[in-house]
Amino acid sequence: MAITQRQFNHLKEMGVNVWQQRNSEHTIEHSAENPETKNTEPSVSTSLAFDLNQLTQQQLFVDVLQCIDISIGEITSENNIMNLGLFNWQFKETDSITFSKSVLTTPMLTAFESNSQLKKDLWQIIQQKVLA
Repeated sequence: MAITQRQFNHLKEMGVNVWQQRNSEHTIEHSAENPETKNTEPSVSTSLAFDLNQLTQQQLFVDVLQCIDISIGEITSENNIMNLGLFNWQFKETDSITFSKSVLTTPMLTAFESNSQLKKDLWQIIQQKVLA
């Protein structure tokens, strides 16, 4: 059973030991040698940088946080990817929204200001994939 980082942290704080399987070096080397193996991790090199302080000034971002019941203090980020507990969120130069392997990929939030279809798609994905 997979758990999110947020759930893991809560269990750890309560003193519950949780075991997590890690990839062995052999598995990583094997997949690197096999050109047919696709990388399923979020692509850090193409993720756009963001300023969390600026994001918190945008109503859409605040609404998403309220919807998933997370405070700004609970957000962590690494390599231009936000960890929101239930899922990770990254921004890319794209015109669409995708959700794969608990990673939400969207354009920067400024793109949502003039595109109501993007807003609709974002809320549909959150309802169907994150909160389901």
